[in-house]
Amino acid sequence: MIKNFKWLVLVSLTFAACNNEDNTKVIDTPVTAGSANFSHYVALGNSLCSGYSDGALFKKGQEGSYPNILAQQFAMVGGGEFKIPYAGDDNLGGLLFSGIPIQGTRLSIFGLLPSGSPDIHPIPATPITEVTNHLTGPFNNMGVPGAKSFHLLAPGYGDPAGIFAGTANPYFVRFASSASASVLSDAMAQQPTFFSLWIGNNDVLGYATSGGDGSNPITPSAGPAGVGFDATYTTLVETLTSQGAKGVLANIPYVTTIPYFTTVPVNPLTPKLLGGGNEAAGIATIQ
Repeated sequence: MIKNFKWLVLVSLTFAACNNEDNTKVIDTPVTAGSANFSHYVALGNSLCSGYSDGALFKKGQEGSYPNILAQQFAMVGGGEFKIPYAGDDNLGGLLFSGIPIQGTRLSIFGLLPSGSPDIHPIPATPITEVTNHLTGPFNNMGVPGAKSFHLLAPGYGDPAGIFAGTANPYFVRFASSASASVLSDAMAQQPTFFSLWIGNNDVLGYATSGGDGSNPITPSAGPAGVGFDATYTTLVETLTSQGAKGVLANIPYVTTIPYFTTVPVNPLTPKLLGGGNEAAGIATIQ
């Protein structure tokens, strides 16, 4: 099944034109689902799953999410409708709660700064996506920006009353089936025939981006489901497969390889940083 799945994801590569150098032709091969049933695909995860990009969740980003791309491929072999809890049509991103902005708009580039670095900051506008305007589901893309592994098991993660207490997520509040629902229970209520699960990045990322100061600790590996990562992940997979569905799991990348930790700014060296002097000024100018 895994081989068939990987092949299906890359199916568009089989429809390549002739190679101009050696005139080798690629023979089209019929697309098959193998042993998988893609009639009802449900995706679970966090911002990576939802289509979150440029520091916000907006419609264009959601359309380009990897689950939506997969669903378009699955449609070639019997995949059904793939519903997404779209944000407002303004493509600004951001959220309102009873008219009050609680999440900012997406980032954009506004020319260059005197240093030569791009001038990047949120688009100066007011979001239109209101959290309290509840969407009617169910939705196939269950990606919730900011979610950690244990959040997918948490009842009340979509309860509006818990937003400011930190027990609920405003993105899930928009489309949770009820105030007491969990992400996993809403996913299972759809009786998925195939699923994808990419969760766990935020269990480590928050600790890394906060400098490891303890304000956002790494999820401990040991502990019961809903607390420890190992038991939580096991519960997620066992539940998702309990009705016979097949699926695919994605690994957690090393967070220190992401641009947040590796981006080198324009002209990072200055004579002052290099200790001053004519030689230091020359090095700073050359780079």
